[in-house]
Amino acid sequence: MDEILRSQEMAEIDEVLKEAFSYENPVLYFPIRHHSPACAFHLKKVIKEYEPECILIEGPSGANELLDLMAHEETCTPFAVYYSYRDSKGYINNEKEDYKCYYPYLDYSPELVAVREGIKHKLAVEFIDLPYSEILIASTEGKGLLKKAEKNNYNDDYLLSRNNYIEELLRKADIRSFDEFWEKYFEMNAMAEDTKTYVRHMLAYCVLSRLHSSEEELAAEGCFSREAYMAYKIFEKEKIYKKILVVTGGFHTPGLIKLRQDTEKEKDSVKLHSMDKDMEGVYLMPYSMEACDSLNGYSSGMPYPGFYQDIYKEYEKQNEKAYEETILKYIVSAGKEARKKEGYISSYDEICAYSMVQGLALLRGKTAPGVYDLMDSILSSFIKGEYNLSTNGPIRIVKKQLTGSSIGRLCKDAKVPPLVQHFESLCKKYRLNIRSTLSSEITLAIFSTERHRRVSEFFYQMEFLNTQFGRKVKGPDLRMKRDRNLMRETWKYKWSSQVVAALIDMSVYGGTLLEACTTIAFRRIQEDINSKEGTLLLTRMYEMGMTEQLPKLLYHLEGVLKKDSDFFSLVEAMSNFLMLEELNSLYLTRFDFKDLIQTAYEKILHLLPFMASLKEEDLPSSMTALKTMYQLLQRKEYEENKEVFYEALITLLKQDNLQTGLEGCIRGILYGSGHCTFSDIEKVCYGYMSGTHEKLLSGAKLFRGLFFTARDLVFVGSSFIKMMDEFIGSVTGEDFMLLLPELRIAFSYFTPREIDEIANKVAMYHGREGKDIAIMAEISPLTYEYGKALNEMVLQKM
Repeated sequence: MDEILRSQEMAEIDEVLKEAFSYENPVLYFPIRHHSPACAFHLKKVIKEYEPECILIEGPSGANELLDLMAHEETCTPFAVYYSYRDSKGYINNEKEDYKCYYPYLDYSPELVAVREGIKHKLAVEFIDLPYSEILIASTEGKGLLKKAEKNNYNDDYLLSRNNYIEELLRKADIRSFDEFWEKYFEMNAMAEDTKTYVRHMLAYCVLSRLHSSEEELAAEGCFSREAYMAYKIFEKEKIYKKILVVTGGFHTPGLIKLRQDTEKEKDSVKLHSMDKDMEGVYLMPYSMEACDSLNGYSSGMPYPGFYQDIYKEYEKQNEKAYEETILKYIVSAGKEARKKEGYISSYDEICAYSMVQGLALLRGKTAPGVYDLMDSILSSFIKGEYNLSTNGPIRIVKKQLTGSSIGRLCKDAKVPPLVQHFESLCKKYRLNIRSTLSSEITLAIFSTERHRRVSEFFYQMEFLNTQFGRKVKGPDLRMKRDRNLMRETWKYKWSSQVVAALIDMSVYGGTLLEACTTIAFRRIQEDINSKEGTLLLTRMYEMGMTEQLPKLLYHLEGVLKKDSDFFSLVEAMSNFLMLEELNSLYLTRFDFKDLIQTAYEKILHLLPFMASLKEEDLPSSMTALKTMYQLLQRKEYEENKEVFYEALITLLKQDNLQTGLEGCIRGILYGSGHCTFSDIEKVCYGYMSGTHEKLLSGAKLFRGLFFTARDLVFVGSSFIKMMDEFIGSVTGEDFMLLLPELRIAFSYFTPREIDEIANKVAMYHGREGKDIAIMAEISPLTYEYGKALNEMVLQKM
């Protein structure tokens, strides 16, 4: 280790060591890397030997009320302290956003060891870092805890693991990654080194890491503000206690020592902002080994927490062969699991893997084999042939085992928001498995079993709160209007720490899932939304079983409809009202949507004349809109509105700039309603065929619109087939290729059976039978291209 760390700054490091780590000092500084078993092992020895009166730990001071709960014998790791901050006063920026972060703990987290040991020996224990909100305010946008990340972690120690100095260190040590370097030099020798030597190496590494980090970067991360606050807290405790142990991330230790001599000057430099009670939240929450793994997006600590948990257990037993025995255990375990799934792993393969892992450790100058040697030996000994997706089973198995699968548990006294308690009680009531991070599946008969209907509503409520707890894989989709004939739903669900975090976030909206969903739903309806969004919200409330809240929402929707001037939004809203009206009996509701449907219908009629100058991309939505209105008018209760609608369509047809596809759709509706004849349709089609070249090419769009609303035209005698045949025959091969996409869409509106019937009609028109077409041999693309080239050459010669 000394050979790698030796530099001109070593004398300075020894001075820092003398100031930081001496059992004679009134303040003893112990530098750590978060979630390091070796740090935890030596820290426990220091607490025993130094016998402090007070232990001060890096961690937001807002969590001090949780210390006794964290050390409670019923509280089991992994768990996390969850911090939230609502910037309602705009201290961070004008956006006034919500922020959250996690502070995970494992049995071998040095901070948790300090908490447990301190409370066990009845010492004063306290977190001394800035409150979470103040850390955010002290950071620059995009830096520190203001980084844009899916899940920010309070103890992100990237400053200890990523900079130019560290890259050069890895190159000099000839090691592939920082985590492998750390394991070799700081974890494996934990039991062999005395504590002072271990701390000397830690401080040397931390001092040099800090020297190669710029002042600007540290300021942007909020480091200086945090260290000033921690230094002042240490100064205050020195007035009370004679022996204080300070446990902080190693990167902060040199900064705190530097500030110690000037604490009084710095004590007013970090002023706390005025905070309302509802702006900040802090809770204990269960966590999972999977979430703690740095390879799964957790930005602090070491990967493979299951493995290092086992290493720490061996340290606790004073086992000097902790790594050798743990590595052997994983080889045997992975081999056994791979044998079940892959079928070809033998005991001899396991022997080879263990022999190789020992050889790799010797070759790489390690005192024992580590997790990275284990991965290499599994790759070499368990995988036969090329390494790819189909052969990497053993690697996936061992990675899963190294990560671990345990989930934490909180003691009964832990303060949990009522919303989380309600979620857990419903899971227990509905017998849903939330004691595993593995995915589970459940099938619900939603319209025949009352209990299943309630479970379905529970899943929809969790989905509405964006908890990522469940995902519907099969069943009726009311929002997309698909599979409405299905009577069962299939859901896949999985517990994760993110579910609890999301529920804690939402706990400000209510104490039960229904209360939270109701509050959010009515907030949304009062926002600037259109009719479509309003009726989609109404549909979601149906799914969530919020029938008692629907009348109030319908009242708000009436106002939304009256303000909306978006044609497509209004049509979609009307379609949703019609669907929900049909579902009244299934969902045991009796809501009358007639007035809302009438309001939407009248507004649509008013906007209809403006549909002529339609954009190409809006054609599908427009055709669906007109078809929806036509279907609505087939109901007895809306019959009196028919003629007004048809008159509006006829007026629309007279406009010069009418989109061709929309024209076909309108003529199909008028044909179906008896306002035009088959002969009228034929004349229009022949008009396109005999017009300009551009008009001829737009004929495919006309057919697309016609087939969308009047497919039966094709089956009236054989004249329409004849006309289509003439149309296709009148265009060149190049033009046909241009028309083909539109023709494909046009014929996609027919069912497979109707397609067969059309094929029979076409065959008969050409003096053949449908079965003759079915047995015709395909022509390969190469043959077709050759024939086409040959034909062009002959035409040129002639």
